Amino acid sequence: MAKKLISATILIVIAEALSLTRIYLTEGATNFSKFTSGILLGLSVGMEIIGVILLLICIINYDKNR
Repeated sequence: MAKKLISATILIVIAEALSLTRIYLTEGATNFSKFTSGILLGLSVGMEIIGVILLLICIINYDKNR
């Protein structure tokens, strides 16, 4: 269970970091910056969802492991 909890927190932190880099690195209005912004947004949202699901699994299984 500890590995899932650590993995979930790492995924959430990395997702937030990707979200911040999307804001700061894609300030131009070129097509490449829009593409990069979309890729970073998709990755950050996906990682955030997976991290939250892992946290929920840890919370649900907490009483069963005791």
